[in-house]
Amino acid sequence: MNLRISRSLGVVAVLYFTANFSAQTKVKDSVSKENKIDEIVMIGYGGVKKQNLTSAVSSVKADAFDDRPLYNVGQALQGQSAGVNVIQASGKPGAGLDVKIRGNNSISSSVSPLYVVDGIQTNDINGINTDDILDMTILKDASSTAIYGVNGSSGVVIITTKRGKQGKPQLNFNAYWGISKTVKNIDVLDLDQYKSLLADIQANGGSDYLSTVNNARYAGINTDWGKEVFQTGFDQNYNINYAFGNEKVKAYTAFGYQDIAGIINPSKFQRTSAKINVDAVIAPWLKLNTSMNYFFTSLTNTNDNLSTARGGVVLSAFNTPRFLPVYGTDVNLNPSDPIVYDQVTGQVNDGYKPGQFAPNPYQSSWENPVAYQSRQDKTQTQRFLSNLGLDVRLLKNLVWKPTISFDMIDSKNTKFTDGYQTSYGRSKLGIGSQESYMLQEYNFENTLTYTLKNAVHDFSLLGGVQINQKSLENRYFAGEKFAEGTTKFDYDLAGTKGYDNHKEILRNASFFGRALYTYEGKYTLMGVFRYNGFSGLAPERKWGFFPGVSASWLVSKEDFLSDSKVISELKLRGGWGQTGNVSGVPAYSHFNIFDPYFTNGEAAYTVKQYDSSDLTWETTTDTNVGVDLGLLNNRIKFSADVYRRKTTDLIFPYTMGILTGPIFRNAGSLENKGIEFSLNTVNVKNENFTWNSSFNISFAKNKILHFESYLNSVDAANIESVGGRVTRLQPGQPLGTFFGYKVDRVDPNTGDLLYKDLNGNGYTDVDDRTTIGNPNPKYTFGFSNNFTLKNWYMDVLITGSIGNDVFNATRFDLEMMNDYKNQSTAVLNRWTTVGQITDVPRANSTSAQAISDRFVEDGSYVKLKAVTLGYNFNQPFKGVNKLNIYITGQNIFTITDYSGMDPEVNAFSPNRNTQGAEKSVFGIDYGTYPQVRTFIIGLKANF
Repeated sequence: MNLRISRSLGVVAVLYFTANFSAQTKVKDSVSKENKIDEIVMIGYGGVKKQNLTSAVSSVKADAFDDRPLYNVGQALQGQSAGVNVIQASGKPGAGLDVKIRGNNSISSSVSPLYVVDGIQTNDINGINTDDILDMTILKDASSTAIYGVNGSSGVVIITTKRGKQGKPQLNFNAYWGISKTVKNIDVLDLDQYKSLLADIQANGGSDYLSTVNNARYAGINTDWGKEVFQTGFDQNYNINYAFGNEKVKAYTAFGYQDIAGIINPSKFQRTSAKINVDAVIAPWLKLNTSMNYFFTSLTNTNDNLSTARGGVVLSAFNTPRFLPVYGTDVNLNPSDPIVYDQVTGQVNDGYKPGQFAPNPYQSSWENPVAYQSRQDKTQTQRFLSNLGLDVRLLKNLVWKPTISFDMIDSKNTKFTDGYQTSYGRSKLGIGSQESYMLQEYNFENTLTYTLKNAVHDFSLLGGVQINQKSLENRYFAGEKFAEGTTKFDYDLAGTKGYDNHKEILRNASFFGRALYTYEGKYTLMGVFRYNGFSGLAPERKWGFFPGVSASWLVSKEDFLSDSKVISELKLRGGWGQTGNVSGVPAYSHFNIFDPYFTNGEAAYTVKQYDSSDLTWETTTDTNVGVDLGLLNNRIKFSADVYRRKTTDLIFPYTMGILTGPIFRNAGSLENKGIEFSLNTVNVKNENFTWNSSFNISFAKNKILHFESYLNSVDAANIESVGGRVTRLQPGQPLGTFFGYKVDRVDPNTGDLLYKDLNGNGYTDVDDRTTIGNPNPKYTFGFSNNFTLKNWYMDVLITGSIGNDVFNATRFDLEMMNDYKNQSTAVLNRWTTVGQITDVPRANSTSAQAISDRFVEDGSYVKLKAVTLGYNFNQPFKGVNKLNIYITGQNIFTITDYSGMDPEVNAFSPNRNTQGAEKSVFGIDYGTYPQVRTFIIGLKANF
């Protein structure tokens, strides 16, 4: 751990010691509402008193994030709960986030949690407006998530949104406006330094690139690509909601609009949302509740996490030589120049006509970043998410709840590169595609709940059935050779066309139940089960049984502690459970599936997938032990959990030899284990000033226990610059482990990079590759403080990740020095003379182009994630009950030794539709869209 981060953690510790001291010296103050142990916490299919919880459960209130510029629910979870790790893999507006609860418990299946929004189960939270959220409950262990069966294998986040209340109607308006800038940049060579590098490359056996730079065509040109590409982003957000109600009907209605313009054109995210929640009492024995949501999002993409050659705008901004202009008309036009003018006709050649981007004279397909930015890539999505439920009291203690929910997602992605502006577009005479995605999901649930309560016994029994069906359809149209002047994709105008259509239906059926019993308010026992069937498995493998059991003992209610003035709550709890995961299983895994294609007009087939009839459920067995402690009238609350999760029958798409399609197999097992701590304190609470703190920290490890003999190991994460894979999955090692050579030194006599001979055979070969880094953090933490001084308030959030490595693949493109690409200023330290001692090899050294620990860096960081300062006005104007004005800074600064733009990266994020072992890859930086520092000013008004 570096010194700067150590000091930062020291500051956190000092603040917390202060918090604890303050709490102990002000015992006489009353306990805050948030610390009451009798509050109701939502768990699966109902709620339970917080004091009776038996599982690992944590809550996040809306006031922890409602003053921050968020576009995704995952951002609201960041740093708020122990065991919940959120990686914002890209700073791009609207980019997906990687949310993991207690780490990866799979290698090729999804490890994203299940979200239950007002009872609606979904794995897709894109579009949900965080302004509508009231609170979130996170279920972390299998004793609580087992009731969700296959859906709860990676944890559950229960989201409760705002609803109408009886009394005076409430009208609220919220808005904010902000600007964004890059947090950090990478320095690259200026024009003279670049020329010196090209001279060294040529001297060391490389091509003569220098003569091109010195061509009169480019004289006087010195383009600052950073200024051309990076700009100031702008955020704006507006929300209005109206809540009303009486004894019979309560309703909440909301409308929201968000617009985020990124720091790199054309990246942009826009969202329009509308919501209605209604609760109605139809009869004394019958209640109705419904939630209807509509979202429309528009996402304009800027390609990142790609090499320069593949259209990666970020890497191209660093790699593109400064002697090139943006447009071809910006070169020095000379009629005798055969590159610019056709010497026969005298006409200007393509690439130098008005509006055309300047071609790269070395390789036309590697274009400048502004040319890449001109490519059209927009995704527009409409989503309708709704449910309708009844609450039918059949008997005094017996309630029947039938519910139906519907989720429809209609998404369309359109890409187009016109046939005029860019070299690539001209080579294809225009190229584009349109992909449509339609999801329709129906969910039917029926539950019966019986309760029995008296002074001694508190018993509830729940049973239910669920039927779920997902219908998915993908349509893909592609075309090239468009009519001249075509500026957007039109399939009918393409000269060469392609079409593909894919449909599938997935069905789940479940029987589930829960029994919860508390004796004398002290001893609680809970048992859950789910019997789950999945259509994608073979007939004899479809069903899986997933049980869970947990218990707690509220020690503080025993006679020997009930009168304690120090210990206000002490609870011991433990649980065991199992969950299943089949998200990595295709809809028809037990069939051979063939894809048709045509060659010379004749139909042929390729195998897309082989029969996997022996495939069974991927099962995670989870054991959790925890303690909850409240001191000094619950002004200090402490929780600790120890867990072990073992996943068996890991599902993996295995490809053998020359076979073109995968066979899905149960290939091995892995283990996750860890310790989590949470501490919440009311440090100061008096008439004028309050100070509350919350700290959480998670220590976790994971390890692959075994693979089947035919698998042995799996390599993933291909880096195109060198044609090698960065990670290796193998037994005994953590998921995502980096694999390659270990650097010995730069030979002072030759300037070549030498690697360690680990097998002792006298030379370096592929058998000398070994584990070179671990992207898994040793621990992560979040630390928040909330202050109020009369009408002023301030919220501070600090997050951190310690002990994780990052593979900085961006440096491959910025330090290889083997062609004409511009490089970072790190290469100024390259070897140039015999006897020189340096850690940067000579220019054009082939030995430097291997995957090694040269590019593995400490990715530890501490971030001042957000600071908000605000003021509350009470009845400032007639008709205005409350007015709140605030300013917020997000990503204010980061303490890290990482040399890249930001250590919070994941170039192979699951949100990029990665497949197979790529889903377990993380911690790789490969031209990632940088994180942004955002400052906003906002207001909230209540009428």
